Amino acid sequence: MAVLLAVAVAVISLIITPGYHFYFDITPKVAVLLAAAGLLVAWSTLSGTWPDWRSRLFRGFSLLLLLNVISLAISTAVSDRPGLSLFGTNWRRWGSVIEVAVCLLAWLIVVVCAGQPERVKLVLRGVAVAGAIAGTYGIAQYFGWDPLLSRITYQAGEGAATIVRPPGTLGYASYFATWLLMAAFLCVALAAMDSSRNWRRFALAVSILVIFAMWLTGTRAAIVGLIAGTGVWFALRRVRLARKAAAFALLALIASVGFYYSALGQSMRSRTRWFREDPWGGARIELWHDSLQMAGHRLVTGYGPEMFTAEFPRYESPRLARAYPNFSHESPHNMFLDALVAQGIPGLVVLLGLCGVAFATSRRPEISAGLTALIVSQQFTAVTVPTAMMFFLALALLVALETPAAKPRRRAAFLTIAAPVATLLLYLAVRLSAADHQLALTRRALDDADLSGATARYRTYEQLRLAGGTADLWYSRASLDLASKEANPVDRAAAIQASGDAARRAIETAEDPFNAWYNLAIFYGSQEDAIDAERSDRAAIAARPMWYKPHWILAQLLGLQGRWDEARREAALASDLDGGKDPEVIRTLREVTADLPRVSAPPNLGNRSEQDPDVHSERPAAHE
Repeated sequence: MAVLLAVAVAVISLIITPGYHFYFDITPKVAVLLAAAGLLVAWSTLSGTWPDWRSRLFRGFSLLLLLNVISLAISTAVSDRPGLSLFGTNWRRWGSVIEVAVCLLAWLIVVVCAGQPERVKLVLRGVAVAGAIAGTYGIAQYFGWDPLLSRITYQAGEGAATIVRPPGTLGYASYFATWLLMAAFLCVALAAMDSSRNWRRFALAVSILVIFAMWLTGTRAAIVGLIAGTGVWFALRRVRLARKAAAFALLALIASVGFYYSALGQSMRSRTRWFREDPWGGARIELWHDSLQMAGHRLVTGYGPEMFTAEFPRYESPRLARAYPNFSHESPHNMFLDALVAQGIPGLVVLLGLCGVAFATSRRPEISAGLTALIVSQQFTAVTVPTAMMFFLALALLVALETPAAKPRRRAAFLTIAAPVATLLLYLAVRLSAADHQLALTRRALDDADLSGATARYRTYEQLRLAGGTADLWYSRASLDLASKEANPVDRAAAIQASGDAARRAIETAEDPFNAWYNLAIFYGSQEDAIDAERSDRAAIAARPMWYKPHWILAQLLGLQGRWDEARREAALASDLDGGKDPEVIRTLREVTADLPRVSAPPNLGNRSEQDPDVHSERPAAHE
C-alpha cells in the first residue's frame, strides 16, 4: 500500500488531461485524490494497521485535523451557498469535501508509515520521480517545447519583452513554483535518509533540477520561500557551509548569472522589468487589506470555503478597483487570510497549529525547512489542491517518523465506518471525472456547430455534476457565439434559446454572481430587450459595486434611451472605477457629456469579462 501512496502523491501533482476534461488541470487531480483516499481508508481498516496513540505528536496532529474538519463543517453549514462550499469552485475545487479528503489522506499517511521509515523513503522517492518529470517538463516549456499545452496560454508581452512563465502540470506558474519548492526540500530529505547511493544521487540531482525550474517560472514568492527555508535548514542543522557545498553554490550562482544575461535568459530579463514596474506584487497589499475588512464581519464562522469570489466584491475598495479594474479576485492570495475568510478564527487557529507541527520535532530538518519555505511562499499565492497536498504530506511524514507503530488489530467499529466512507470517496471521484468529461464533449460539439449534440452532452453534465460551481455561464456565452455564426434561422434561434436559458440559470448557480448578471444583461442587450438588460445590469452592480463594466454598460443603455442625467452619473462612475485604463470608457463619458443623440452600443459577448471559465490565464494570480 505504500507503493500506492507514493504513486498517488506523484500522480496528483503530475496528471493533466487536456482534451479529455474541460478543467483539465484540476479535475483529474481532485479525482485521483478522492480515489486514493478511498482506497487507503479501505486498506488501512482491513489490514488493522494503527499508530501508537501514546505518541503525543500523533495525538496532537490527529486532534488538529479533527478540529479542522469540524470547523469546515460549521463554516459550510452557515455558508450562503452550502453546495458551493462543499465541492468548491471550478477553478480550484477547494471545497470542504476536498479539504477533508486531504486531511484524511494526511492522517492515513501517518497510519501507513508510522514506525516504517522504509515506507517514508518510498513516498519520498515518489516525490523525487514526480519532481524529475515535472521539473523537466517545466524547463521544456520555458524553452518552447510543449506537446500538451498551447504556449500562448502562459506567455505575456510581445517581441523582446515576451515573458514565458511555465505552469508545468499545475495550471499556473505560481502554483507550480510553490510545488517545486517543497519538492526540492523533500528530495534533500530523501538524500539524507536513503541508504541507496543511486537514490541519494538521484534525489540531489532532482533537487537542483526543480530549483532551476522554479527559478524559470519567475515567481518571487517561491524565491523568497527558498531563501527562508534554506536559512531555517542551516539553523536547525547547526552546521556551517562546507567548502565543497560553498564552491558548488558559487558555481551555481555564476551559471545562473551567465544564463540570465545570455540569449536564453531574455524572458527572465523581461520578467525583471515587470518586477521593477510592479515591486509590490500587483494588487496584494490592497487585496489583503480588503480581505481583512471582509473577514471582520464573520470572525466566528467565516463565509464558508470557496465563497470568496462571490462575497468579496461587497468589500472591494474603490482604490483596488481603480488599480486593477479588469481582474476578479478569487482568493486573498495568502493562506492564513484564506483560512480566516473561509472558516473564521477557529480555522486560522487550527492552521497555525498545523504549521507549528513543522517545528515540533527536529528529526528531519530538511522537511521542517521545506514547510517553512512553502508557508512563506503561500503568503503571496493562492492555496490549490497540489500545494495543499504537499503541505499536509510533509506534516504527515514528520509525524510518521516520530510515531511508532502499534500491534495490528482490526476494529469492527472502524470497519463499519470505513466501508461507506471509502465507497463515497470513490463514487465522488468517478462522478466528478465523468461530469467534467461530458463538459469537454459539450465544447467539442459546439466547436463543430453541433447544437443538438452539445445540448445532449450538457444535459448529461448537469445530471452528473456535483454541487458547487457550474458551467452555465460558459455555456451561455458559447451558445450565443455559435448563434452569431449560424446561417440557418432555425438553428440560430435554438442557439439563442439555449444561451438565454443558461444565462438565467447562471444567476443562481455561478460562483461569481456579478459576472452572471453582467452576462445576462449582455444577452438581453443582444436581443434588444432594454428593460431586462437594464434590470440585469443593475443587479450586476449590486453584486459588485466597484466593477466599472456594468456601470459603463448602464451608461450606454441610458444614453440610448435619452436619460442623459443618469447616463452621465454612470459614465463618470465607470470612468473613475476604470482608472483611465480603457479608452472606450472615456469615450462613452465624452459622448454622454456632450448629449450626443447616439452613443456607442453596449459591447457584445466578444468582449469577455475576466471570469470566462475557459480562459485560465485571466486569474488574479497573473499579478504574481
